Amino acid sequence: MKRLRIPLALAALALLAGCIFVDDFGEGWKDAAPDACITKLAGSIYYTELRRDPEGKDLDRLARVLTLGDQHFLLLKEDAHDAGGRLYRFDVVPGSVGGGIFQRYRLDPTMRDAFDRDYPHAPVKLTRDTVTIATLDAPTEKLLLEISHKPEYWQVEEKALYNVLHDPACKFTADLPGSPQAH
Repeated sequence: MKRLRIPLALAALALLAGCIFVDDFGEGWKDAAPDACITKLAGSIYYTELRRDPEGKDLDRLARVLTLGDQHFLLLKEDAHDAGGRLYRFDVVPGSVGGGIFQRYRLDPTMRDAFDRDYPHAPVKLTRDTVTIATLDAPTEKLLLEISHKPEYWQVEEKALYNVLHDPACKFTADLPGSPQAH
């Protein structure tokens, strides 16, 4: 029985490691922009998620922020020449002493049946532990924005504290395109 527990635990972890892959960022990449503050955090995501050392990489060519309505997404490529990569929904909430808390979300795997029921013709491919978008285009952006407004579809994957005292240029929510405080 003990031998069976380890594979079941590993299978459960794989199921919970939901990820959104995009084969081609297309126009979404052109509409997105590098963000100095998010790029710093993207370096750690690049290291942990892609298992690659970001040292010496031009992360402005690998990471961009796409804002859809009031929602923010990090687009992350493994190599600058790649057409696609990974997509992460995130937000930044105010923290103490003027700092911010970067929150990265993942899709809740328990919502798969609800998604299949609510979006039977969605332009995505679902596998056991991933969601793949062929092209980041108007229909997929509309779907992402709609689902982003449904908290039941999301779980916080990671929280990272960013203290603006160390880098006052990073105000995050005031600087992100589409934010109410943005100039």
